[in-house]
Amino acid sequence: MKVYLSSTFTDLKRHRAILARALRKAGYVVVMMEEYVAREQRVESACQGDVVGCDVYVGIFAWRYGHIPTDNNPERLSVTEMEYAAAGDKGMTRLIFLLDEKARWPKARKDSDSVRISSLRSRMKEQCSAYFASADELAVEVLAALRVHESTRLAQQLEAINIILDAQQLGPSYMMNIKDRLGLLGEALFIELHIAPTPWWNTRLYLVASLAQEFGRTRGFVFVDSEGGFLLMATPSEICHRLASRWPALKQAYENFRQDVATLEHKIWRYPMFVSEAFGANEEVAKHSLSAHDVEYELGITRDAEVVDVREKGQRFLQREILGRQTRFVALVRDRHLEGLVDREMLAQRVAQAVLSELT
Repeated sequence: MKVYLSSTFTDLKRHRAILARALRKAGYVVVMMEEYVAREQRVESACQGDVVGCDVYVGIFAWRYGHIPTDNNPERLSVTEMEYAAAGDKGMTRLIFLLDEKARWPKARKDSDSVRISSLRSRMKEQCSAYFASADELAVEVLAALRVHESTRLAQQLEAINIILDAQQLGPSYMMNIKDRLGLLGEALFIELHIAPTPWWNTRLYLVASLAQEFGRTRGFVFVDSEGGFLLMATPSEICHRLASRWPALKQAYENFRQDVATLEHKIWRYPMFVSEAFGANEEVAKHSLSAHDVEYELGITRDAEVVDVREKGQRFLQREILGRQTRFVALVRDRHLEGLVDREMLAQRVAQAVLSELT
């Protein structure tokens, strides 16, 4: 993994050197401004270009705003803030580390006019990964954050899922759309499902979960409410089990459908017929619109991911909290919104590898 190390230079020179050494010892490729060879580009252009060539941006902020280029810079941003913006424009993961406000810091390493750096720090606090008071503490926090990042998998919303969700009328045209997108269902490890404002029918959810279980590589369905708040994560098999326990006819409908339909891509439109046959009523009448309360409580779904709130937690503490959970995956949540899913076993392996590298 290639890591871009961003900060002002003279005030954080020692911190940058110690962090770069620790990262390289851990096997990361580090890109940093002071190691640039001579180039024709201006420094700010070179920095921004190198940012987008990396996998992760690590931003370190103390009490200096940094050099502000005069050319082509109407917003008068510093090179450091330009790097931060370039990483955001690319959609990179940005790990932010702020010098603790209580940490001792020489006055000579602070801006005489603190307006710009104070404003920048205030904005960074919302996504701060950790605070640090020393160079060694910074290195430990950054390494912990990178291990968590490498063990995180984000849930994906698939177009195929939304098509099944949104359809209120069933017919050949609609089924052709599903047919064209069924392959997507097998590509994502995690699929995000919104419960409301458009309701999920129990019949449609059972269909999607069964298809994912039979044909896909989906590890879990992530349920969120109408405001995007995380509800729970569960495996496709668990969802099928709980739905069939509540509505046994769902299992019979899908089994009869699969026995009759050999080529799924061409005959998926027949599924509602088997629902009607199993329930003894048209799907519009037999279906139940699932609510967030149904998913979170009434169905008794076994959760496949415990929740950890990431707000105002240092990376070392967060790492320990994740490793202390029991489920294979851990949902990282901030203000109820899902930020990612951590593979706890993968994280444990990376921590163990780091410990072994220190011993050898």
